[in-house]
Amino acid sequence: MDYNIRRANENEKSQVAEVFAKSFAEDFAVLANGVDNVAKIFESGVNASRILVAEQNGKLVGAIGCGDCTNRAFHVTKKDCRKYLGFLRASLAYAVFLEEFVKPFPHPANVGYIDFLGVLEEARGQGIAKALLAKVVEHFPQYDEFILDVTDVNTTAIKLYENVGYVEYERIRSKWAKYGAGFKDKVWMRYTK
Repeated sequence: MDYNIRRANENEKSQVAEVFAKSFAEDFAVLANGVDNVAKIFESGVNASRILVAEQNGKLVGAIGCGDCTNRAFHVTKKDCRKYLGFLRASLAYAVFLEEFVKPFPHPANVGYIDFLGVLEEARGQGIAKALLAKVVEHFPQYDEFILDVTDVNTTAIKLYENVGYVEYERIRSKWAKYGAGFKDKVWMRYTK
C-alpha cells in the first residue's frame, strides 16, 4: 500500500499521540490503565515541528520524533499525568516520562535524538519505519549524526536500525528493570551521515 511521509500539523496532535500510545501500548501497560489515557497525557505536549508522520488512506499510521539538546518531540506535564492516571500511578509514570521525554537531551547541538518511532500494528511490514528513519535524516539536515535508544528485548527494532546504518555504541542497565519493566538494558545506537 502507498503511504506519504510529511511533517505533522499542529491540528494533528491527538492523532500523533494516539499513534505513539498505540505503538508502545505494551510498554505503557505497567504505567497507565489504557492507551487512551497515555495518548491524552502526551497530546498537549506534541511538538509538531519535531515530528514526521506517515499517512495512509487519510489516516496517520506512523510517526517519528526528533529532538536535540534544546527541543524534544514531546513534553509531558505532571498535571496531565495526574489528570488521566490518578495521583499514585501518575507519580510513577511521571518519573519515567520525565527521564524519557522531558529532560534536556545531553548531547551536542549537531546530534539529533530519535525521541520515538512508532508504526501502528496494521501498517507494519510495509517499510514505513525504514522510510521514516530515512526521511528524518533528510528533514533535519542540521545534524551530523542521529542517536536513539531501544530496549535490549526489542530485537526486531534493533535489526531495523542496523539495516539502515545505525551501529550500537553502548548498553546501559535500565534503572526501571528492577521494577518489572520487562527489559534489562537500553541499547544506544548511532547513525553518522
